[in-house]
Amino acid sequence: MEQMHQLNDKLKKLRIPGMMNNLELRAKEARDNNLGFVEFFSLLVHDEILNREANNFEKRIKTAGFGIQKTFEDFDYNFNSEIFPAKTIRDLATCRFIENKQNLVIAGPPGIGKTHIIKALGHEMCRRGYDVLFKKTNDLVKKLNDYSSKADRLLKKCVNADVLILDDFAFRKIDQKESEILYTLVDERLGRLPILITSNRPPQDWYGCFPDPVIGGAILDRLVSGAIKIIVNRGMTYRKKNGFSLNNIVDEKDEN
Repeated sequence: MEQMHQLNDKLKKLRIPGMMNNLELRAKEARDNNLGFVEFFSLLVHDEILNREANNFEKRIKTAGFGIQKTFEDFDYNFNSEIFPAKTIRDLATCRFIENKQNLVIAGPPGIGKTHIIKALGHEMCRRGYDVLFKKTNDLVKKLNDYSSKADRLLKKCVNADVLILDDFAFRKIDQKESEILYTLVDERLGRLPILITSNRPPQDWYGCFPDPVIGGAILDRLVSGAIKIIVNRGMTYRKKNGFSLNNIVDEKDEN
């Protein structure tokens, strides 16, 4: 027993909590099943790997900044199946388009489930080991237009994240400086790292959000050309389904 305590202390010093937390359980399992030394040690190593993978996943989720998390486990595939067929959503959930470095654009009326889908995709990508950043587009361009070292660091993160999610794209008109920053961001990621977008407007209506049609056209070309596009002009709203009043639509907006 003394040896077990000493070994436990050494594992703690080595910062191997997966092994440390399962040491007694695995030792009992080894005794009960007459396991060899290598088998016993392999089980402990497996425990440590699982522990690290779980910790890394939690870090990726926290860094992504999803706010209210959404997954495909709690997605209602039947509610808007006409505009978001289950086969299409499940195909996106394989993340093959991420491996192919394709962008994704989901555009349609508010409340139909766009943000749920895009957050669930982000969650799945975190499970698969991708570094994801989720940003409300309006908030992001404001922060990037801050003329500070903090804005520079944020831009670098957005440029280099494995997957960048821009929610509520083209929500409002942006100024010339914000357009130039956004162009830099999408141009740096072009053909290298994918961008996922949700918008209440179809891409052809995005031009009016940019003061310079040349920059606007360049941004749209980089975002939409070659992207997977799910563009709808109707759909049932989750807010009406769940009986939300005008007083709590603002709180629910982040969820769909």
